Amino acid sequence: MVILKSKDIPGVREQILNEDQDGKCLICGNSPKRPCLDHHHKKKVKGTGKIRGVICSNCNVFLAKIENNCKRYAISHSALPDVLRNIANYLEKEQYDMIHPSDAPLLKKSSYNALKRAYNGKKKFPVYPRSKKMTKALQALFEAYNVEPEYY
Repeated sequence: MVILKSKDIPGVREQILNEDQDGKCLICGNSPKRPCLDHHHKKKVKGTGKIRGVICSNCNVFLAKIENNCKRYAISHSALPDVLRNIANYLEKEQYDMIHPSDAPLLKKSSYNALKRAYNGKKKFPVYPRSKKMTKALQALFEAYNVEPEYY
């Protein structure tokens, strides 16, 4: 086993990046602007200290956040690879055909104004919602007056 000196890092980093990794970050696949010689930290996560490869600085920070927060979220370092694979599968799975309330589409004011111009009812017209989210009363009016609502 070779123990590197700090002065060896630039040469080893370039050699690994160009000869073994085709000039690409092993995590994001981009050409690193600021390549980092990544290693399995002995102190923080009881790792091996061995070089894992060359990754870009953004991926290096992202990876450190994941590894350093395992304990906080009760995930062992030995389980981390499986947890990350499960996360990837979860992110790629088919989504439900429902929108979360915090991401409800926002009604355009111009659409509201078009409905207001088409309105000829006797009741007081509903106000444009502060939240810009469609209300039941407005939805009923859009349907009744056959005006297509537009969203941001």
